[in-house]
Amino acid sequence: MTKAGAEATIDLATGHLVSLLRRNTADLVTGLHLIGSIADGDFRPAMSDLDFVAVLSRPLTDEDAEALVLLHRSYRTDPTLPSLDGIWLTEAELSAGPDAIDDGPTSQQGNFLVAARGNRNPVTWHALPSAVTLIGELDRGTLWHDDDRLVSWVRDKAAAYWRRWLARASGISPAMLGRAAPMWGVLGISRLAYTEATGEIASKSAAGEWALAAFDPHWRPILEEALAYRRGGPSRYRNPLARRRDALAFVAMAIGEVVGS
Repeated sequence: MTKAGAEATIDLATGHLVSLLRRNTADLVTGLHLIGSIADGDFRPAMSDLDFVAVLSRPLTDEDAEALVLLHRSYRTDPTLPSLDGIWLTEAELSAGPDAIDDGPTSQQGNFLVAARGNRNPVTWHALPSAVTLIGELDRGTLWHDDDRLVSWVRDKAAAYWRRWLARASGISPAMLGRAAPMWGVLGISRLAYTEATGEIASKSAAGEWALAAFDPHWRPILEEALAYRRGGPSRYRNPLARRRDALAFVAMAIGEVVGS
């Protein structure tokens, strides 16, 4: 899809979400800030989610939670819109930072959960200074920020989540014979490797471009394949088994680089 088409999808999705919030939640939401691919310019229709941080005027009541469940159902009636993926938290929780707050209201794969961890993590807080604000204001100067904690969280994520992902993907996984799952693995772990090396965060595409220069040229074919798929280009591989092999080997290598073993 063209850049104009992606922007049209973003405008439609964000306009619909804001309209639903204003119609169904009254004064509950005082801030809505977009992060992720919309904010960093890497949004891909049919691949990207609508990532956000929503600031609440009060802790959720049962009535508020029901309203948000209905909002998500209404939003999902248009299957062409990107899935909602975000966290809902109070101003006090936003100020406290990710390690000081409990699980709470979360949008995950388009569904609303009353209590989940979701993206309550250092990456979200480090992304907020570059957020696109749709509702309210965001005092970027007072946001929680801890570079050391960001890097330690990334290492923990590689050691836990990505090692589990690699174990599952290395088994009987028909998805790994397609293009989407290898792209997710290669660019996902590249983002963590980028953060561990630089202390900054990057989009999937930017992390893939960085990895092309940061890692041995041996890995260029699978990185270029992942970037090509994300950008809507043709496959660089004739053999899906070879793509699977290279993707799994790259993820294993990059996990070792991130965790230091």
